[in-house]
Amino acid sequence: MPRDGLTYKERIRAKLFEIQIGRPMTKPVIATVTKPREECRVALITTGGIHLKNQAPFTPKNGDHSFRLIPRNTSQTEITVTHGHYDETDVRADVNCLLPMDRLEELVKEGFVASSASSHISFMGYIPDVGPLVNETAPEAARILLEDGVDIVVLTPG
Repeated sequence: MPRDGLTYKERIRAKLFEIQIGRPMTKPVIATVTKPREECRVALITTGGIHLKNQAPFTPKNGDHSFRLIPRNTSQTEITVTHGHYDETDVRADVNCLLPMDRLEELVKEGFVASSASSHISFMGYIPDVGPLVNETAPEAARILLEDGVDIVVLTPG
């Protein structure tokens, strides 16, 4: 094992990722929560490829770096999934297994957290070319969450 703790294969992957996004990889910024949980606004982000039935479906063949906003009070009957890279059966039966909006609203009612975001965010997790995601789409999603006053994000992978 080399000094940096990465195998040769891992270093190659990291270099390819840097080339894709057009900048060197850096350590992630770990944000700390600065207020009590009971005062926090919470958003959900999934990479499970869910969206409203009236929204454009994700394009799973070559990956899709776009995202869909799912309004807070959306009914499960208004949601579908177009990911295609995992078994979607459970999500189609109960979207809360992937985007637990109903459970979050229960936590709000109990006072465990202050509120949920106006909209939650869904990406399609199969994104071979991450450059547009890192440089365009993710910053736009972050801007939306910041403008909505979100303090905490819960990520659920698809």
